[in-house]
Amino acid sequence: MRLSFRPPHPPRDRADAVEILPPLPALAPAADGPERDAGRAGRDAVDRVEAELVRAARAVGVAARDGCAETAAAAADAAALARGLDTLGCRADEAGARSRALGGAAGTLAADADGLAGVLVQAGRHLERTDAQSRMLEAEMAGAAQEAARVVEAVATLARQANRLALNATVEAARAGAGGGPLWQAAEEFKLLSADAARAVEEVRALSRRLSGPGAVAMGSVATSLACLRPAVATAGAAAGAQAASARHLSDAAQDLAQSTDDLGRDAALAMAAADEAARRMEAAQSVGAGVAGLAGGLVGRTVASLRQAEIGDRRVHDRYPVDLAVRVGNWGLGRVLDLSRGGLLLIPPEGCGGAVGTRLSLDLRGIGRMQAQVVGASPRGLHCALTDAASEARMRDALVAIEEENRPLIAAATGGAAAVATALEQALAAGRLAHHALFDTTYRPVAGIEPPHYLTAAVPALEDLLPPILEPLLLADARAAFCFAVDRNGYAPVHNRAQAQAPRAGDPAWNARHARQRRLYDDRIGLAAARSTRAFLVQACPQDEAGRQPLREVSSPIRVHGRHWGALRMGFRI
Repeated sequence: MRLSFRPPHPPRDRADAVEILPPLPALAPAADGPERDAGRAGRDAVDRVEAELVRAARAVGVAARDGCAETAAAAADAAALARGLDTLGCRADEAGARSRALGGAAGTLAADADGLAGVLVQAGRHLERTDAQSRMLEAEMAGAAQEAARVVEAVATLARQANRLALNATVEAARAGAGGGPLWQAAEEFKLLSADAARAVEEVRALSRRLSGPGAVAMGSVATSLACLRPAVATAGAAAGAQAASARHLSDAAQDLAQSTDDLGRDAALAMAAADEAARRMEAAQSVGAGVAGLAGGLVGRTVASLRQAEIGDRRVHDRYPVDLAVRVGNWGLGRVLDLSRGGLLLIPPEGCGGAVGTRLSLDLRGIGRMQAQVVGASPRGLHCALTDAASEARMRDALVAIEEENRPLIAAATGGAAAVATALEQALAAGRLAHHALFDTTYRPVAGIEPPHYLTAAVPALEDLLPPILEPLLLADARAAFCFAVDRNGYAPVHNRAQAQAPRAGDPAWNARHARQRRLYDDRIGLAAARSTRAFLVQACPQDEAGRQPLREVSSPIRVHGRHWGALRMGFRI
């Protein structure tokens, strides 16, 4: 149980600030009469209030934890949705880029197809002209063949006539004898003319055969092929035009798709932002739920602490004294005992030892002996056990004699110091140095820029003058004293010892935690128990002192001003 200081932010779960236990059984007979009945009725009322508070806090805690779990799951789903939307947005951007590229390619294809269609139209027109020219050429070749045939007939006639003339000239030259020389010469000329005519006939016939044979057929084939090619070119042109139209449609569709994917990307980005915001709010809601659970536990803890430390709700029959003793628990092994009283003890059981309420345990405490105990409650600190037989109670009384004797001077110092503080406060009220409403002021105004937080109240200026002359001598009177300061009922310490009340340093919480301990709230479990206890004294154990050097034993005593509980004087002693 370390004496801890108020952290910069309250812990999430303050349910362990007090021990929430069932009523302890009466271990000693009480006097009969109306006072006993009134006390019992008061304790029963406190028990009912406490039980209702615990039940309500647990219900709130369960609901808050369930809400935290649901919001955590929803936050995880929202985060996953945000990641999916982010991926969708990236893919939409990629799809948009590809769609724009496809649209550009389709536009280029449309332009190329339009160009091809134009070329094919021009080719069709050239084919038409070529077809017409080829047919004209075919007709001209046919006419030339006919003309050649007529020329052949004319030349053949001429050749026959020249041949007859040559024969006639030869006959006449023979008749003329010596005077027929010119006739012989004419006959030779006619023979040569007949031979030339025969050759011309053959050449013209050969040309006529070429014009009317394969050439004519080839020319006809060309004309036929051109005639067949014209529909094909026309069909290709129409197909090219249709392809261009399809490419333009594809380009338009690709541009529309790119615009749609851009819109989808923007919508995905907005949805992702909304999902991130939802996840953030759900995380905030989870924190709020955890805070609600912590506040519920803290509220119950503080309320139960107030009820337990009040006279009407104090169920302690005997004073408790902190110890640290080894104990053998039956056959379970070794445990630790943290405090003792004439009626029971606080046990940290060994591992595996059951701690159900009603369990009977056989204990062997080192230096004290065997005892029989029964578990009457459990808390975060351990098992609260009551002694069950007279022999165990006798051994406990004998053991506590030395412990009470050891603590008597510490208790006397604390109770005397509390009485001195109460007297000084009453005198200040009577003299007008301190107003009653200021002394009991619980409006803690935080000081900005200091961690751990420091607070101011209306009574601080007066208390800074009144308390040090009382606290410092008490601290110096015992060499074992580690601290001595007064707190109000909420654990607020307006003044601390001079060595531990230095001016705080902004931005240095570690230094402030060790050296600037005034004007702070000490509302941990030990601090609240000390501040709200109405018993004559309360002894508690702190495993380490505030600097973390060695264990401490704290003794506190309530401070009453004109009968009203103001707070307590807390003194820590090194063991």
